[in-house]
Amino acid sequence: MATNAFDKAARYAAKLDPAGFLAWALGRPPSAFDFRQWLDTRLIPFPGGDDRTGDTVAGVDNRDANGVPWAVAVEFQLEPDPLMFGRLMVYLGGIWLGIKPDSERGSRYHLGAVVVNLTGRGTASREFGWADAGLTTHLGAREWNLETESAADLLGKIETAVHSRGLLPWIPLMTGADEAGIVERWKRSAEAEPDSRRRSEYAGLAKVFAEAAGRKELWVNSLERWNMRESSVVNGWIEEGRVEGHRVGQIELLEAQLTTRFGPLSDANLFALRALPDDRLRGLSVQLLTAKSLAELGL
Repeated sequence: MATNAFDKAARYAAKLDPAGFLAWALGRPPSAFDFRQWLDTRLIPFPGGDDRTGDTVAGVDNRDANGVPWAVAVEFQLEPDPLMFGRLMVYLGGIWLGIKPDSERGSRYHLGAVVVNLTGRGTASREFGWADAGLTTHLGAREWNLETESAADLLGKIETAVHSRGLLPWIPLMTGADEAGIVERWKRSAEAEPDSRRRSEYAGLAKVFAEAAGRKELWVNSLERWNMRESSVVNGWIEEGRVEGHRVGQIELLEAQLTTRFGPLSDANLFALRALPDDRLRGLSVQLLTAKSLAELGL
């Protein structure tokens, strides 16, 4: 499945129950803050990424500090990005400059970031200090490496209502989620959800994330036998991933065929090949049988 499909699924999952998700992500009880809204940061693109509209920046008021307004950027990564620290610094700076919590002169959001690594272990936080020069730069992101989190522990907290059922989709990414007993407990918790559409969203997202964690067979087989409605939104991502995966496979096959026929491809050749629309890719597989040069193929 394409990385973009996982990113979309993660952002959708966070929005199933924003307050419940943020309570877990921030390590604070829901009573400690008020979730106001997802802030409109479309004019502040996340640096270095495609299709990033910054739609998971939470506007929250910290009740523990008399309602101080915070803008908390929530970033999801299929695999940790070694440049995340720098990208967050740029992004948070843009938010601080471009968005205000109200119209009062000098009013600004307090800033924070949560990074959720679907796989792998990241290090988005950094601190630089030069004491003699009086210089300090620090970014402390709340970072979750889901592969190190316990599926059983989170399920237990969902079962006892410490955490929201809206966190169920993330379970397949966690340690222990490859155990059949965890899947059965997951289904019992999901069945307690009275909204049938929400149950289908939990299941569809769980299957998407199980694929990211290499647990697709267990979770898909278990949930296919589970009584659920299909989620058209989630199925759309799955289909998007299949289409993108098919395109990637086509390009890799054509690259191998072109290299066999004409020798190693230059970076320019590869760029041109990968930029071709789908209909041209399909036609190329026939054209290369008789073409005498890469130029004849438009590469």
